[in-house]
Amino acid sequence: MIGIITAILACGALLDEPAQSDAADALFINANVHTFDAGGRRAEALAVRGGRLVGVGRTEEILRLRGDATAVHDLGGRTVLPGLIDAHGHMAGLGSFGLGRLDLSQASSFDDVVAIVAERARAARPGEWILGGRWDHESWPQRALPSHARLSEVSPENPVWLTRVDGHAGIANAAALRLAGVSRETSEPAGGAILRDERGELTGVLVDNAMRLVTAAIDAPQPDTLDVLRQAQEMCLAAGLTGVHDAGVTPADVEAYRELERRGELKLRIYGMIAAPYALFYFREKGLLVGERLTVRACKLYADGAMGSRGAWLLAPYADRPTDDDGRPYAGLATMEPAFIRQVAEDGLRRGYQVCTHAIGDRGNRETLDAYEAALRAMPKTDHRFRIEHAQLLSLADIPRFARLGVIASMQPTHCTSDMRWVEARVGPERARGAYAWASLLRSGARIAAGSDFPVESHNPFLGLYAAATRQTADGRPEGGWNPQECVSREEALRMMTLEAAYAAFEEDRKGALRPGLLADFVVVDRDVLTCPPRDIPATRVLMTVIGGEVVYRAP
Repeated sequence: MIGIITAILACGALLDEPAQSDAADALFINANVHTFDAGGRRAEALAVRGGRLVGVGRTEEILRLRGDATAVHDLGGRTVLPGLIDAHGHMAGLGSFGLGRLDLSQASSFDDVVAIVAERARAARPGEWILGGRWDHESWPQRALPSHARLSEVSPENPVWLTRVDGHAGIANAAALRLAGVSRETSEPAGGAILRDERGELTGVLVDNAMRLVTAAIDAPQPDTLDVLRQAQEMCLAAGLTGVHDAGVTPADVEAYRELERRGELKLRIYGMIAAPYALFYFREKGLLVGERLTVRACKLYADGAMGSRGAWLLAPYADRPTDDDGRPYAGLATMEPAFIRQVAEDGLRRGYQVCTHAIGDRGNRETLDAYEAALRAMPKTDHRFRIEHAQLLSLADIPRFARLGVIASMQPTHCTSDMRWVEARVGPERARGAYAWASLLRSGARIAAGSDFPVESHNPFLGLYAAATRQTADGRPEGGWNPQECVSREEALRMMTLEAAYAAFEEDRKGALRPGLLADFVVVDRDVLTCPPRDIPATRVLMTVIGGEVVYRAP
């Protein structure tokens, strides 16, 4: 392998001057390095000084930068990739599951969910809340939303609240509904739904803004935020992530990150998006925070819900739920007024922060693009880098607007492979042509930053790479991929996780590639994910994660 790479590197090494006279802090040699620089060059070795790369080239040339105190890591021909950045994750959510919140992602039926809750209830104190999430009724045999009766039977003394995998619906048992004051007479809040059965009785399922009725009543001790973030960080580093765009942080979360940074415990590079309720006042009072480990210069808004719970806002009614319980056309939920999105967008243009809006349905996306366009007409700015988070279902007519308006599509490839089982049932095959339309967006000139939306999906970035390139399940279904015309190449997918994710955070001059002057963030893996058989990508093993030249994770 080294001989092949040496032949490719005919043009020589890239070294900072005066590299020959200044010893590096660390060298990483004998590797298969994908640099992702402008020339797409390959390399064998990297040199690090002061947290940044000072040399990228052949092993024998990079070894000239070795000094008496230089640490030398021989990678034995392993593959090195630029630091992988998850452009949309939820650190607190991931950490909470890591610390013991009930994880229902492996439940293959509602029976499994009930059994898990019953076991927890037997060990719980009377009145203690039982909290969990990540159930997915679409993976159950009947694919029907659950009803709370059996949960209430196994946990009569303990209120239960379990959120769906997408985080846009949840089920409460009778004890939780009582504490929340939710009854069959309770009115639905704007942008929310309280589901009832054919007799008008509560099923216990609440969607989008209606979820707040229960969450506001939860009285349970929460794990320390520092512990939650530490746990999430450990999980991300082991997965090969060097950066995360944390989508929807509170001011308290920011302070927790700052405390970890003060203690020298923040290893990941975090790009924080302030949650919608705090957006307008936060940046007015705090301004922008731009640092090497922690940056807070964005906010996170919501246009709609999710398709899995039928909360995504559509241009036409759902194919599998065309009317609501009162017989009116049903096309999902607007969880935030478009006028408010425009107001925040104008404030972001005025104060210099980025606006990122969750939009999943085709109408949610159109309304967000309209709000952005109106804000930009009122306050023209070329390098705003507004984002739409998810952009899962687009009208074909709206795809060119991303590039024209300079709006970044922040998308999660594994959402496609999780949702493709039922997308056509939700919206029909014609509208599904605009679902997870990565290739169409790229061909239109749009920029895509890729993430996972963990813990909705796994935080393993190699599952996203596989999904983007194949649009298949791990066992290769469907043959050829679902709507395969929207597949992207592996190189395009990795660019979405490196260079494009860096661009989406105004950080392309610091990270996303491996060349002298950039931060020394990279990951060492056990296979070349750009050339191995596609089916081998999900099993990729992370051997080492390096941030700022420091080895922050090493496989046991």
